[in-house]
Amino acid sequence: MKKQSIRSFGFGLLAASASLFIFNETETNKPAELSTEEMIQVLTEENYTVQKVDSKEASQQAAAPIESNEAQNQTEEPATESVTVLIEQGSSSNEAAAKLKQSGILEDESSFNQYLIENGYADKLQVGSFTFQNGMTQQEIAEVLTK
Repeated sequence: MKKQSIRSFGFGLLAASASLFIFNETETNKPAELSTEEMIQVLTEENYTVQKVDSKEASQQAAAPIESNEAQNQTEEPATESVTVLIEQGSSSNEAAAKLKQSGILEDESSFNQYLIENGYADKLQVGSFTFQNGMTQQEIAEVLTK
């Protein structure tokens, strides 16, 4: 290669990087974060249920029913037993089914997970604390989890 062509190539690289730098620094369409109110509005428009609770209150409310249910479980008959289960943000349908089996609501978590997937409930699971009764059908449990 000749000296002139190498210099031209170097100058081209310098000019290209300078123009990309200038374009990147002057770009005003940077993604903006949504405020809480805007997030709530977007979620309600997409038919999601929004629960407005402080994180401290939510953890206290979630812990209190579980403790009281443990005391009820020891004294009540299994036919009328109610259990509260906390479904956390980011939980998959498989994880939710595992929590329900662990709490004694389900006998077979894999068949319930398959039911959720086949009937379109798996993508609609909500976050929060849910109360279930023993003897509920898979459809009743799925409807509680998606309200």
